[in-house]
Amino acid sequence: MTAAAGAEGTELEEVVDAELVDDDQPARRPPATVAIPGPSPEYRLTRDTLLVEGELPPRFDEQPVFTERDFIVPPSAKRRAEERGARNTRVNRDTTRDRFEEWCVKEGRIARPATTTANVVAYFDHLMESRKMDGSQYSPDSLLAYLSRIVTWYPAGERPDGSLVRQMIEDYRLEEYIPAGGEREEAAGLTLFYLVQVLDKIDESTRIGRRDAAMLAVAYGKLSRGIEVADLLVKNLRVADDGVWVYTAKSKTRRDGEGKWRFVRDRADLQIVRRVRAWLGDLRELDADNPTLPLFRALSTTGNLKGRSNATVRGLHLSGRAINEIVKKRAAAAGVTYINGLKVTSHSLRAGPNTDMKRAKVPLADRREAGDWGEKSPLPDSRYNRPDDTVDAAETDPLDAVPLFGRFKEDTAEP
Repeated sequence: MTAAAGAEGTELEEVVDAELVDDDQPARRPPATVAIPGPSPEYRLTRDTLLVEGELPPRFDEQPVFTERDFIVPPSAKRRAEERGARNTRVNRDTTRDRFEEWCVKEGRIARPATTTANVVAYFDHLMESRKMDGSQYSPDSLLAYLSRIVTWYPAGERPDGSLVRQMIEDYRLEEYIPAGGEREEAAGLTLFYLVQVLDKIDESTRIGRRDAAMLAVAYGKLSRGIEVADLLVKNLRVADDGVWVYTAKSKTRRDGEGKWRFVRDRADLQIVRRVRAWLGDLRELDADNPTLPLFRALSTTGNLKGRSNATVRGLHLSGRAINEIVKKRAAAAGVTYINGLKVTSHSLRAGPNTDMKRAKVPLADRREAGDWGEKSPLPDSRYNRPDDTVDAAETDPLDAVPLFGRFKEDTAEP
């Protein structure tokens, strides 16, 4: 092979992989990269962003442009948003937060819009070291409630760490509160033995007396909380010859608004049918028996309806505090202000019937149902049982066997 041929062969080998085209068609070239002017797009990423493989997050330039209209709500919507939750819960929550904020301002600390764990720790240390206005210590349970209200004041992800404060509160309970005589304030159990005594002292010839007797009978039979009694409407009671149906629209356990009826059978000691019918008759005479009106009303000393034009919070309804005062007043009139050292309050009408039923060996599940406790709640056995309520400690004091002034006969005998 000549040098020319070798060169030619080499030249052929160099083009063998090239694309062959017709002379009358232009060669195809790879497309050019298109350059986009301006900065590269910015993406909106948060800790809650979820993407699949190959998916791009939303871009900032795709954010909708809101107008003033998108932030305006009717006054009623603003009120509902600000007043969400039960009024009592809302007032307690806001009061706790206001006090924390006031303390922070006084101490030169920041409470809003965000705060630090150190600020919260220092505040609860202040509460544990100080005392309430009446001179008593803050109870550990109250402190735990305050902590929850303060921590939940801040958005999730920006909340101070409450775990340290919870441990502080538990140490405070064991090392300071209990040794200093602190104890959980419990209501006495107004068992049927004592309730009958209270009812016997009520003058049911008066309208106020008939109201209070019916109220006590319904509350005991329903195992009601005070506010649940105050919230009852006329239509929430249905009277039969053998008992009374009582309806609770919402309770502390059931906050979803799903109502519940309970039948309270009539009995010779409680006389719930007679007492409820008598009070409903009074409401008819007062022209206050409209089904949507409150069942228990504020009365004047003469038995007429009290004006409630200034009651902007509860309207025509009595307050839970008013129910409590009625119960305490009626118990005191019967000489049972205290039962075995515990105060009689409106909550006694919840603890009392539960105690009676447990003593009668009613199963826990049935007592939960009757008292509208949660299906797994231990409270009917742990917090609302007063096993010795029918034993009057004043009648069984062993010191009664000791003569007055300790003067036994042998002390006065002649030598």
